[in-house]
Amino acid sequence: MKYLIYDKVGIILRTVECSPAMASIQVKKGEFIMEGEANDDVCKIINGKIVSKTPEEIEATNPTPNPAPVPFEKQIAYITNKQWQAVLARLNKLEKGN
Repeated sequence: MKYLIYDKVGIILRTVECSPAMASIQVKKGEFIMEGEANDDVCKIINGKIVSKTPEEIEATNPTPNPAPVPFEKQIAYITNKQWQAVLARLNKLEKGN
């Protein structure tokens, strides 16, 4: 059987799989146990029931990584084909020395 071990505020500390006879020895001081399965990233235990965490709680325990800012010289430049052709024409003109 699968068991959830959680603390007094309902945070799921770990999941164990064992026989019912071995379940009680899985719990340490200050911990509680209940039968069941849950994803500890998005669930918690309240009054002996599995409930969903709020979006704020999820973000606090598993923050969304902030992408590193892209330096200006590596940012994508959106130009039209007409603008690109004008750039190429100017480069061509510079290369020819006109």
